[in-house]
Amino acid sequence: MTSDINTKPSGQSELSRPWVHRSWCINLALILLIIGFLANLCFLYFHCPFDLSEDESHYWDWSRHLDWGYYSKGPGIAAIIHLAVVVGQWFGQQHASMPVVRTPAVIFSFISGLVGVVLSRRIFRDDRVSLMLIVLSAGMPIFAIGSLLITIDSPMYCAWALATLSIWLAIEPEWNESTVPPFVSLVPARPFWLYAAGLFTGLGMLVKPVLLFIPFCVMFAAISNRFMRRRFSTRHAVGAMILTLLLQVPTLIWNAQHNWVMFRHIGGQGGLADSGGLIRHLTQMPLNVLVFMLSQVGILIGIFFVLLIVAIIHAFRICRLKPDSYEALGWSFLLSFSLPIFAFYFILSFWTKVEPNWPAAGYFTAMIILAGFALERWNESTKVSGYYRRAIVSGVAIGFTGLILFENINHLYPIFGARYAQELVRLDPTSRLYGLRQRALYIDKVRDQMAAMGGPKPLVIATRWDTASSLAFYLPDQPDVFCIESLLGQRESQFDIWPGLNRVDPDTGKLYYFGANAVLTGSINLAAFNKLIKPAFQRIVSLPPIPLVYKDVVLKNLDVWECWGFKGFPQTTTTASY
Repeated sequence: MTSDINTKPSGQSELSRPWVHRSWCINLALILLIIGFLANLCFLYFHCPFDLSEDESHYWDWSRHLDWGYYSKGPGIAAIIHLAVVVGQWFGQQHASMPVVRTPAVIFSFISGLVGVVLSRRIFRDDRVSLMLIVLSAGMPIFAIGSLLITIDSPMYCAWALATLSIWLAIEPEWNESTVPPFVSLVPARPFWLYAAGLFTGLGMLVKPVLLFIPFCVMFAAISNRFMRRRFSTRHAVGAMILTLLLQVPTLIWNAQHNWVMFRHIGGQGGLADSGGLIRHLTQMPLNVLVFMLSQVGILIGIFFVLLIVAIIHAFRICRLKPDSYEALGWSFLLSFSLPIFAFYFILSFWTKVEPNWPAAGYFTAMIILAGFALERWNESTKVSGYYRRAIVSGVAIGFTGLILFENINHLYPIFGARYAQELVRLDPTSRLYGLRQRALYIDKVRDQMAAMGGPKPLVIATRWDTASSLAFYLPDQPDVFCIESLLGQRESQFDIWPGLNRVDPDTGKLYYFGANAVLTGSINLAAFNKLIKPAFQRIVSLPPIPLVYKDVVLKNLDVWECWGFKGFPQTTTTASY
């Protein structure tokens, strides 16, 4: 157990400095967190205009087929969504719905916020930092978006936060300890919190492998600060790492049984499986690096990006000038759990395209760095502090305005849609979250028309993995939808692990779906259509493009075919990518 420092005994070093207690700051921070939690739930269940994204639908599709591993990730996200659906059924939700599936994201966001409040106040020993952290986070649309979408990032971020807090609680100095060598008053490390960190790290890796960074961050922390190096010098740190690895054993076994597909996919995303050659990587490098940097500037609303850079420089300066102080200990810890992640993905951007959300884990401690620095500058009585105050207020105002616009931009469609339809769809980042339910209803109408001509309700086939899962979620009967993306020579997916349309019935030795009718939708070039689709069915009817309309704006046109009498897809030598 760690002791709360309320008083500073006489003669103690800076390590024993007292807390700055402002109970109203903690209370207000918690009230804001609770308001945000309830507001997100109300938004999801009563006002959310966003359909379940195709990525979210894909993870939901996984949750219907629980396993120890999947094509691109571990079993964590599927288990979370499966549990959410089961709990929803307890409350009368017989079918998976968008709010039910997304509810865990709201819960994970709330937990992450609580952990941030606890960690920030314990590191800086100042209740005011917690309130600053919540206010700054409210001005970051990326956190609000992450609290609404059930992607792998929301549970990953929560697990990272819990692991980081546990590590700090494991090494946090007691009131009578000194950070100055020879550490004569150093008490043993706290094994409970080390093993808790190992547990949270292992569970987080089952959602997203980025938590592999945790041991490396611990290593950087130990290198950067002598007190932390001494604190981590315990057999329990090794035991915690062993616990993390043991939690990965079932997923590793699953991968070994499936040709290490998850690792091949991750390697493909990182450009390791790219045979395009060094020249192509070098020519794309400037653009990739620029896009990555601009994406991080955008995530931090520009103003906060600049403030974070200044805060990091300030933290480095403290660590250099007062390396054995408690202040340096806190800054070193925070830097060690953020900078290695940003540095890795910055270097990776020299080789391949890095998605904006990949370094998301680093923002947990980066935001605490920003909050601690912002509070220091806010409380200063200098001319420069006025500029910092205006920058902080402006950043929060801009971010919060952007969030309101993001959640309500759909209301602009009827106003500007008629004249600037295509431009609006192209510029609106939320346009991909509209019309997905309507698309499924269009496809189901075609299925009903075909069924009315005789026979059971047709199968549904899509040319992309994300389209297939989205259709499966929003079709009224939520059937298994098939994907032929890899047959078209594009990328493989989870659908290549599950049984496909060419599945053979072991009892009869014939195709399980022989003679079945199907609705095909998606983009496919003429050559591939003639080579793959035509030989697979007795008769194919091409339907006129179906406009997908949202608030009088045409989002896209759907290509749909009626496919009658399945005969089996021909063998193809086309190689798909990971």
